[in-house]
Amino acid sequence: MSKGEESRESYESASTSPDEDDDRSRKRSAYESFVKITREQIEEVQRELCLIKLCWPEVDRARDLYLKSLPSSYCTVTDKEKLLAWYAENFRRQYHAKYPERKPLLLMCENECGVQKFVSTTIRRSTLPYPELYTWQGCGKFVGDYIEYEPLDKALKMVSESKRVCFH
Repeated sequence: MSKGEESRESYESASTSPDEDDDRSRKRSAYESFVKITREQIEEVQRELCLIKLCWPEVDRARDLYLKSLPSSYCTVTDKEKLLAWYAENFRRQYHAKYPERKPLLLMCENECGVQKFVSTTIRRSTLPYPELYTWQGCGKFVGDYIEYEPLDKALKMVSESKRVCFH
């Protein structure tokens, strides 16, 4: 058998029958319909994630060993947290009424126990007392001026085998 015939034969044996092609296309279309996510579905999930539930069911910690290992504050909601949830829901509604085109805020989400807790986040600009560190050129100059490089005597030796370095 010549080399050309051998490669053609291996190609023919690798090709699929029409039945296999139909089966693959059915599987592919089923997968695509399963995976297909619309923008409306994403927006609905986003709305559900940002909703604040103003009911507080009891969590049975005895049913799960993992829940037993968590602090009790994970599974309970104090009166202050309930009041905070009411304030957060009021703010969320006002925000949504004023800015309907913006993404909803994530103010509370469920923890490991299924209890909603407030997510306290703030973004505040802070300024460093070193204005030269605001640019990469300034950072490079700072590193070049103030950090002195000292190569190790035996750079490939394990730390446990080499002398321990102490900083005073």
